[in-house]
Order: sequence, then C-alpha cells, then structure tokens
Amino acid sequence: MSKPFVFKAEFWLPKATGIKVNSLKDFIATLRSIDESSVFYHTYANIFNYHNLPTHYNNSFAYWLYKNNYLVLAEKISVIDPLEYYDLEELRRAFLTILDEYYTKNPEEKVVYPFIFIAAEREILECNMVANNLEEFINFFKTSSINSLFYHLITSRLENKTLINDYSAWLSMIGEPKKAELINNLDIYSMNMYEIKKEIIKILER
Repeated sequence: MSKPFVFKAEFWLPKATGIKVNSLKDFIATLRSIDESSVFYHTYANIFNYHNLPTHYNNSFAYWLYKNNYLVLAEKISVIDPLEYYDLEELRRAFLTILDEYYTKNPEEKVVYPFIFIAAEREILECNMVANNLEEFINFFKTSSINSLFYHLITSRLENKTLINDYSAWLSMIGEPKKAELINNLDIYSMNMYEIKKEIIKILER
C-alpha cells in the first residue's frame, strides 16, 4: 500500500547577518564561510520572488555582479540553476568555482555597490491535509497555498536529498509516472508560482 501524501508549507523570514562586503575579494571569502541559510536565501528564496525582481537574473549574487559591471561573471553565475542541486554545499562550491577562476585571472576591483548578506529563518509546517489517492491529492492540491507549492516542488529536494520534487516522487509511487515526469520537467522560470500551480492542475486532471 502506498504511503499517503502529507501536505506541508514552508515559510521564511529574511534575517540580517550584519555582513556587508565592498570588494569582490571579500564577497568570495564571505560566500566561502557564510551560513547555509544565506546561500539558501540568495538562491532558492529568490525563485519564489523571481518574477517580482527588477532583473532577469535568478539569484542575488548574479544581480549584484551585474550592477557592478561584472557582466560576463554575472551571466556565468546566473546560469547555475539551484534546482540542479539538492545540497547547499555543492551549490556553494559551484558558485565559488566560477568566482575563484575569474578572480585569479582578473584580480582588479571595480565594485561600486556593496553586497549585504541576508539569511533565511525557515519553518516547515504540516497543513492537516493528507491524500491517500489521486482524487484526494488533486482536491487538496487545489486548496493548498503557494507556500506549500514552493516547498513540495522546490525546496523539498534539499530536505530529501533528491532532484525529484515531492509531487513527482509520490505520483510515481502510485503509478502515475507520466504526470510525475511532466511536473518534474516544468520550467519554473517561465512562469510565476500561481501559473505553475494552474499548469500542475492541468497535468493532474489529464
């Protein structure tokens, strides 16, 4: 018998770290040692607000580099997709690999705007909605919040150490591999969270 799907929701609050850097050298050094909650905030939390940001860059690091005219470096950092990682330390290393390589070849400084590191205080709560079959799952999904969508579709990958989101993992388990594949392959950067939810409902009801 398949395990039921327990709906959860994620909430976070931005938390000041008190760390501000004024050079690329200090930015790299701080990124190397800053708490994982800051790496999370500047990458994963930005996905939630991606379509409300005044930029096409998908993380704060790339946007800061762009503002300071590190245009090539900004593009390289922006190409890194957090959804291709389920470990924040691996994601951090991916950023640092690009930054270290660039700075070794280009040690000059041209920073105008400082970078302020922010962390995220996260809390994950159960929603008192438990689905035992596809019909129940669809009904609960329709009434679930955007914060629930964000957790199960995006950041649950960090909790479960997998590249497969919660929805797709459960759908595969109950014998719905096609629906699972379609949801896992959604391009989340082409839609906002509300549009993604509508698209998932379409997939579920096919």
